[in-house]
Amino acid sequence: MRKVFIFEFILAAHVVFCILIEMQSVIFPIQQKLVDLDNVGPVKKNSHANHNSYFDLFGFFGLCIWLILKYFFEGFRFNSILIMAAYTFFFFDRALQFADKILCQVAAVLTILYIWTLISYPVYEFPKTTGKYRTCYKQIKLNDSLSTDTSVYYPCADNKQEDIKYKWLPNNKFAKQLYEISVLQTKWVPSEWVFDIGLGFLNFINFTASVEQPLLNTELDVIIFSHGFSQHRNAYTALCQQLASEGYVVFSLQHYDLVYPWDTKGTKMYNTGNYPETIEKYQKVRAAHLEWRTEQVQQLINTLNSNQIKDVFFDFKPLSINLIGHSFGGATVLSVAQEVDVNNVIAYDPWLFPFTQEQMHKQVKSKTLILSKDKIRVKQECFDPKLLKDFLDFNTSIEHHKIKGLDHAYPVDLTYLIAAEMVLIGELRTDDNVFKINSLINSLTTKFLQQKIFSIEENKLFC
Repeated sequence: MRKVFIFEFILAAHVVFCILIEMQSVIFPIQQKLVDLDNVGPVKKNSHANHNSYFDLFGFFGLCIWLILKYFFEGFRFNSILIMAAYTFFFFDRALQFADKILCQVAAVLTILYIWTLISYPVYEFPKTTGKYRTCYKQIKLNDSLSTDTSVYYPCADNKQEDIKYKWLPNNKFAKQLYEISVLQTKWVPSEWVFDIGLGFLNFINFTASVEQPLLNTELDVIIFSHGFSQHRNAYTALCQQLASEGYVVFSLQHYDLVYPWDTKGTKMYNTGNYPETIEKYQKVRAAHLEWRTEQVQQLINTLNSNQIKDVFFDFKPLSINLIGHSFGGATVLSVAQEVDVNNVIAYDPWLFPFTQEQMHKQVKSKTLILSKDKIRVKQECFDPKLLKDFLDFNTSIEHHKIKGLDHAYPVDLTYLIAAEMVLIGELRTDDNVFKINSLINSLTTKFLQQKIFSIEENKLFC
């Protein structure tokens, strides 16, 4: 289901009205001659001047009011820059009074483009869960060395309790992080303020979960989820809620690795090419971040096994401990699985660049599934597909499937929120099958955890 932003359509209607009034002499020249107020007399002429003043006040203050309301109640999207530009050209035309209304015509084109993006660039609501249990959400802080912030999605009994809204973004640093990772990987990136404006609406994205309830049972299966690079603990809410509805308690950890790595001179180190010295430094920094992430997951496993989780969560016994991660999180759970024996491990397109040579040749101790993309998006050494091939050569027991149409961005929630924009920047090949691929990942994940066989239709989607 599409998410509707009311003020987007109000802004569009407002500027369309202003442009039509301003361009009536161009659009309806005959009627303009018949109703030429300047030829009626001095009194009517003054009335015409007052009309223009009122119209300017309506246009300017109307714009300010609608923009302020949108900023405080919906936030801006990238396409909001188009409507702002349209208003700018419109008011310049009013001020300069060009005879052919050329700037007003530019404003009209920008407005049409803006309306087209409203239709073509949807923001989707998170899909409803399909499991048999109601899901709850709770934010906790673990008693580990980093006091890790953690989002917990868990099943609860359906007592006809109400659902409440939770904020999707845990902090206001996300736009800055996405800007920084774009600078890190791309040669040209627009200014940071473009990201601040274009992603402002994410501050108003909510998801619903049951008002806090006790756990469904005192003995439940546990999933520890590790998010991808530059993401956050709520960035996979759709997937985590689906798993919770299947009966799992999902602990989604917040990792604190920096997007920009820093060298000893305190300068930012860009990964702008495949220079050996740059790649070597970059790998060492990410390897250190991988150690932090691994330690966080291991400490939570110890907390669960020692029953100390009751100090910050409910008192329950984990029937099994499973690890799931995406991208850098995929590398994280594989790294943990090399040290600790857990029940199941699932890695979505793991980013193995931070692995040391020793880790590349080390066996995992747990039953493991890796789901990876079928095509390479970025041709840089840190995204080299040979890394995964080399790792699998030394881990022949791992079940690995390449999925047709899978891009590296799946299954992050942004595939629902900015799918069309991700197509533009090359993160997704198409936004037509977002729900299909995310649903496939959900199904494969659940079946692997429950030791069920993948369906014939699902096997046909493997390369």
